[in-house]
Amino acid sequence: MLDELRQILADVTRRPDLADAPADAPLFGTGIGLDSLAGTLLLREVAYRYGVDVAAEDINLDALASLATLAAFVQARSQAADPGRASR
Repeated sequence: MLDELRQILADVTRRPDLADAPADAPLFGTGIGLDSLAGTLLLREVAYRYGVDVAAEDINLDALASLATLAAFVQARSQAADPGRASR
């Protein structure tokens, strides 16, 4: 999941270097430095690929603290919606 999210992040930002981003780097601010547009594109792609609407399910957007928190959030929600998904 984490590697997939890294690749999504690299694709939506058009920054190939983010395919190797540290899992604990903050997505916004002094870490990876996403702006609101890049964050929106990331969330749209996550919703499309995993069926998880992070913005609707995480009102405070705490899941966007880092790639690791986003991966944990998406994995938990996608497994809850489709328990067989973890084994795929």
